[in-house]
Amino acid sequence: MSSNTAKYPQPPFTQAIGLYGDRTGSKGTFKFAGFAWIESTKVILVQGGARSLNGASEWRCLLRLVTLAHRLKKPLVLWNLPIAQNAAIRRRTSLAFAQAIQKTELALLKLPHPIIAVFDKTADIDYTTLELVWNDGIVIPALGETQFSEGKNIKIAQRSTDIAAAILELLYQVEQIPTTELFKNRQETLRYSVER
Repeated sequence: MSSNTAKYPQPPFTQAIGLYGDRTGSKGTFKFAGFAWIESTKVILVQGGARSLNGASEWRCLLRLVTLAHRLKKPLVLWNLPIAQNAAIRRRTSLAFAQAIQKTELALLKLPHPIIAVFDKTADIDYTTLELVWNDGIVIPALGETQFSEGKNIKIAQRSTDIAAAILELLYQVEQIPTTELFKNRQETLRYSVER
C-alpha cells in the first residue's frame, strides 16, 4: 500500500495518513483509508459510503487494513461502512467475492483490538435494521425513528461534535475487555445474526 500524508478534513480527526492501493493499483472507492488521530489516540480508519465494498478488490483492501491494525496493535474504526449488510448482498455474486468476504470476516473476528463502527447522518443505511455484527461498539446519530437506545456498546451522538468523545469512550470500554471475551462476544453476535 502506498501512503499519502493528508490533513483529513472531517472532524473528529485531527491528523491522518491515507493508505491506498491494491495489487492492481486501484485506490478503491473508500472515502478514506489509513491512519487517523482523535486527539492523541491513533486508529486505523476506513470511511466508506454507498459504493464501498462493491468489488472483491475492496474487500481485499479492507482485509489488508484489518491485518495492519492487528500487526500495529491499533483499534479499527469503520465509518459509514456496514460490513454485515454489504457481505450479505455480495457474498452470493461470485466465488472471488465469497472468498474475499470470508477472509475479511475471519480477520475481523480474530482482531484482538477494538472495532468501532460510526454511522453519521449521511450514512445510506436503514437504522431500524442496524446490526452490531463485527463491531465491539457503535456510534449513531440521534434520529427520532431509531429503535436503539444508548447502552454499553451503543453511543448516540446528539451532535456531530459528540462523535469524538463517543468513540474514545467506547475504545476505553472495549480495551478493558479480555481478548478471549472479545472474540466470544463477536462470535455470539454473529451467531445471533445468522439465526435471525
